[in-house]
Amino acid sequence: MRTIHRTIGFLCLFLFLGVTAAGAVVIVDAGGKRVTVSPPYHRIISLYGAHTENLFSLGLNKEIIGVSRHEAYPPAATRKPVFSYHEDAERFIAARPDLVLVRPMITRGYPALMRKLRAAGITVVSLQPTSVDGMLTYWKTLGLLTGRGKAAARMIARFEAGIARIKKMVAGIPKDKRKRVYFEAIHSRMKTFAPNAIAMFALKTAGGINVAADAKAVRGTNIAEYGKERILSHADEIDVFLAQRGAMNRVTRRKILEEGGFKAIKAVREGRIYIIDEKIISRPTLRLVTGIYEIGRFLYPETFNDVSNLRAKKLLTRAQFAEMIVKVTGIPIKTPSYRHDILKRRKGSHCYGDYRDVDYTSEASAYIETAVARGLFRNAGGRRFFPLKPILRGDVAYGIFMKFDLPEARPVKISDIPEDDPLYPQAAAVAGLGIMKLNQGKFAPGRVVSGEAAYQALKRAVAVTERK
Repeated sequence: MRTIHRTIGFLCLFLFLGVTAAGAVVIVDAGGKRVTVSPPYHRIISLYGAHTENLFSLGLNKEIIGVSRHEAYPPAATRKPVFSYHEDAERFIAARPDLVLVRPMITRGYPALMRKLRAAGITVVSLQPTSVDGMLTYWKTLGLLTGRGKAAARMIARFEAGIARIKKMVAGIPKDKRKRVYFEAIHSRMKTFAPNAIAMFALKTAGGINVAADAKAVRGTNIAEYGKERILSHADEIDVFLAQRGAMNRVTRRKILEEGGFKAIKAVREGRIYIIDEKIISRPTLRLVTGIYEIGRFLYPETFNDVSNLRAKKLLTRAQFAEMIVKVTGIPIKTPSYRHDILKRRKGSHCYGDYRDVDYTSEASAYIETAVARGLFRNAGGRRFFPLKPILRGDVAYGIFMKFDLPEARPVKISDIPEDDPLYPQAAAVAGLGIMKLNQGKFAPGRVVSGEAAYQALKRAVAVTERK
């Protein structure tokens, strides 16, 4: 049978696919290695967080027999055996994988491990896209390797639908109101992103204008040199200073504020500095949609934090209140941290993604986990959140009390909450400040709340706090 050749090209990941007479596929992976693969694979070790996340998005679980250190998402990944490229090949071989997924950094840094794994008959494939077009092809490649081609197509459709929704929101923002942004990649070296990097696609899709569009990529990577002098040359036009935080850039807002010369930057002077987790802005996963939306919340909060649909609800659910309080108060979306969340699980408290009645891939889950992580819900440490149950007045009072640094309130007497109830001082505070009203001395903590009532309470809490 004649071999059929197909070529797929993109930055940092070139695949030349040929289906042989035996049904095997020949590829050249991101490390430049010609690899004969025989999909589908059923015992996979993933040594890169994006691979792991995408394998789960394809619907795999039992097929994933090992992951890299510090995996924090999805929740099931935190329960998988951990492997490291620092370890001896023997541990990998003993696990009997048929596929080990890596990225170029690993193939370059640990060639001996790669040779030993291949010598043992284990297929090793190195993948890492650096552009959005490459990301979509990469998902197709993972689908090929795992026999989940249809699932890969569904991932792409879901991503494109999310992008279309965001573009529709951005289309309503006048061109002359678009924010000009400096997007920092590595603070200590004053580096930004290459114009075609995934992070820059995210910025552009969210409606931001890149002031460093003239940056040049460093040796074919998605990082670009820029330098302080060039950053400061745009000082008066930078409306927003955005920085990625991750293993290569452990930046803080304070570090940016205190950087020599940065007070000349308009965004720094006016306090418009935002930090975003690299896991939702630079990794080639479906969570990129979340990252883009988060950038939109930074740049255009009046658009991306709009809660008019929630205000119209006659009965607000717990999940909807989580979304409302996160949006109205501008809380950044939580991204799980391996160290922090695993320690919480070991202590028996709620860990990201543990709720059995909340789909961790849903948009609602992001708001619920964010609000719970901030301690804004009572008794939220179990395995069920009850997202569809109505939010109660007592819950709203609790959330407001925990979120806001409220000033001292005038004394009030509440007749329908016992004074030794932990909710009493919280209800008394919001009632005494006029945030939520009493009715003939009663707070009615068990009464359901409409979207408009919850919204007005939150807005009054914002106003009271700002006057403090």
